[in-house]
Amino acid sequence: MAKSRRRQRQRWRAGSHPAKNDVQLSRHDLSQLDEAYLLGLGEERLRTLSVKLFADLKAAHERLEQSSRYSSRPPSSEAPWDGGKADEAGTKAADRNEGESSPEHTEDEDGQTQSTPGKGGEQEAAESSSAEPQRRAGQRLGAPGHGRTQSLPIDHERHHHPETCAVCGGALTEANAERTHSACLVIDLRELSADRAGLEVIQSKQIYHERHCECGHWTRAEPGHCAEDAQWSVALSERHLIGALLVALICALSLRMRLSRRRIQEFLYDWLGLQLGVATINQCLHEAARALEPVVEEQLLAEVRNSDLLHADETSWKEHGRLLWLWVFTTPRRRSSRSGAVPKSSCTACSAPLSTAG
Repeated sequence: MAKSRRRQRQRWRAGSHPAKNDVQLSRHDLSQLDEAYLLGLGEERLRTLSVKLFADLKAAHERLEQSSRYSSRPPSSEAPWDGGKADEAGTKAADRNEGESSPEHTEDEDGQTQSTPGKGGEQEAAESSSAEPQRRAGQRLGAPGHGRTQSLPIDHERHHHPETCAVCGGALTEANAERTHSACLVIDLRELSADRAGLEVIQSKQIYHERHCECGHWTRAEPGHCAEDAQWSVALSERHLIGALLVALICALSLRMRLSRRRIQEFLYDWLGLQLGVATINQCLHEAARALEPVVEEQLLAEVRNSDLLHADETSWKEHGRLLWLWVFTTPRRRSSRSGAVPKSSCTACSAPLSTAG
């Protein structure tokens, strides 16, 4: 009873106070903070830092209260001793202890009692004697790694610098001392122009710098990213191998030309000389779907409402194990309902005749 009440309180807290996915200060920023640094800050800068630390502290506490039973976190993110897993382990241990035979007590001819170990103890002794030291899990030191084997020339470099201090909020300019902390490669298509026709693959190097503030803190320029969304299993970040124009081409080959992931991989290799994995192509399609969802739906509705004649029909559509319904007007639009109110609500501003099946 006490455990269920505790879980109810945790569920209420998680529902009423959703945890934030973004933090104000990164691990790199926190590693530079100590007592001497805080004592050297002025009052205004110390207030700015306190607000950021307080926001991160609240977000950390809210994440600690989350669980796979009442949030979008997967069960694999929990520790083995948390939640129901600990209860299962305890139940299995109790069953195992009950199944072990207890020592047998016998009497000899003189009437004295002798204790004989049970079968469970003999089996444990045999197993412990035959046990061999197991090899440590993971890749061995010196083993060859896995990564991209295709090497492309770097066409140009793009430098990213922080503009404000992450701690005190002061402005950072070219006059501040700076240094490079990380870089990544991005494969993309060159933009079309009047002087250039055809598709050309290029590779750019994105270099991220950090600058030194007057308060003594080093602030890093990090790739931009979007907050996590429970409805999507992919994350959006600027730190990505594939650029925007190449992602657009992959989407066109998949949706417009109706090519499979394997056929897209074959097309890119045969016509552009680019080697991409099927998993990378699939990741690009899912990330593009999440990025375009807020914009595409409004465009589809606008095209439907401006059509002279509409016909609406639906078909089943499974996505991540959920049964949804794909409504088809002049362009497809997915909905999770099958009622006749769906096409009517979508075409409230339409003056054209509406024909539906059934």
